[in-house]
Amino acid sequence: MAEKTRIPPNSKESEMMVLGCMLTSVNALNISADSLQPQDFYYTEHQTIFSVLKLAFVSDKPADIHLVAEELKRQGKLEIIGGVNYLTALAQYAGTSAFIEEYVELLKEKSILRRMISAAQTIEKNALDEPADVLETLDHAQTILFQISQENQSTAGITIRDLISGLKAESKIPYLKELQERQQAFKERDPNTPPVTGIPTHFIDLDKLLNGFNPSNLMIIAARPAMGKTALMTSIAENICFRNNIPVAFFSLEMGASQLLHRMICSQAELESEKIMTGSLNGSEYQRVVASVNMMQKHTMIIDDQPGIKITDLRARARRLKEAYNIGFIVIDYLQLLGGSGTHRSQENRQNEISEISRMLKNLARELNIPILCAAQLSRKVEERQGHRQMMSDLRESGSLEQDSDVVMFLLRREYYDPYDKPGLAEVIVAKNRHGAVGSVHLAFRKEIAQFANYTPIQAQSDVAKNNKQAFAAFSPE
Repeated sequence: MAEKTRIPPNSKESEMMVLGCMLTSVNALNISADSLQPQDFYYTEHQTIFSVLKLAFVSDKPADIHLVAEELKRQGKLEIIGGVNYLTALAQYAGTSAFIEEYVELLKEKSILRRMISAAQTIEKNALDEPADVLETLDHAQTILFQISQENQSTAGITIRDLISGLKAESKIPYLKELQERQQAFKERDPNTPPVTGIPTHFIDLDKLLNGFNPSNLMIIAARPAMGKTALMTSIAENICFRNNIPVAFFSLEMGASQLLHRMICSQAELESEKIMTGSLNGSEYQRVVASVNMMQKHTMIIDDQPGIKITDLRARARRLKEAYNIGFIVIDYLQLLGGSGTHRSQENRQNEISEISRMLKNLARELNIPILCAAQLSRKVEERQGHRQMMSDLRESGSLEQDSDVVMFLLRREYYDPYDKPGLAEVIVAKNRHGAVGSVHLAFRKEIAQFANYTPIQAQSDVAKNNKQAFAAFSPE
């Protein structure tokens, strides 16, 4: 038997139903023109008719059989679609406009299936060409399919009216009602919980300055080697995963997964690394390790320690982790160890490569709608500067990090240069904050367990002593 030619998925009856409803109902015209595009129709004549109807919708003009026929005649396409008789047949074929949403949804599903077939054919063609960079081709294939998913959820634009009313808002509730709920939640919140809208890091001063880590933000934390970048990012990842119960993906290009796990256990159990490495633990210390391990097993943190991966590989893995574990935060240690999408690396195009990596990381943060924290190295210029305070221009190998990132932070520990200059104190300098203020905050650094913690200034204790002296002044022999 001869193999039949398979026709791409379509529903001519549904297309006729939608166009007929648009010709006879203003409500159907508004809903369909706002939800569909001409390419969502399979038949060419239906695409032409819909384009005229959508033009009337955009121009805020009425649309009926006579007006549409006149516009098609002006464009010289009336006879191509079958004349006025076909428009009349569409209007007579139309059902009740009360079910227009169902008709529109059916058309969109058929359109998605056709786009999937087209994407599969493109992927097949690219694969048959046997490209030199297979992983780049794989990333391109995943991007095509991901765009179909994203475009199906996106709209051409959102009016302020729809956002305020809640019709197109993410929360689906009116803005003022949402604000009232925020007020109520703020009054009822735990006093120990930081009042931030993003993901709290539980570093109180940093959360106040950044308002937490907000979705779709690319954040850079930069410092010189051995300053403590990995320790700070590990502390942040631990707080977000173990205290907020948010799945975290940690891409460690510098340290192995077992080394990173060892650091986390030391931090959570608050024990020196040497004690755990050598096994010189007493009973209570061993129980602290057991309690920390049991607690960590209840949460989801994925460590990817593949060295030297390309940015295309990282994006593909991040998408899979989002689908499999619904990760809410990504950590990358560190940016200069990532490779670009090209097959060859050279010093001449390394700046362009870093620019491409930062741009793709920002796009990934927006695609997945989660914050991404990425470490970066600084140039040696900071070593020659008086005071060693970092600047935006110190970001190594590329200036695109300054423009692509939403937040740029620098980590400075003065004891790195002078062991007697404020030991145990670290300063996080927020040099760029696209959505808020800039400034600096202080953190305590516990070197023995590679952990950062909230810093309480010593002035508070002197104030207490002063108040006590005033309170007991009457009892003083003076």
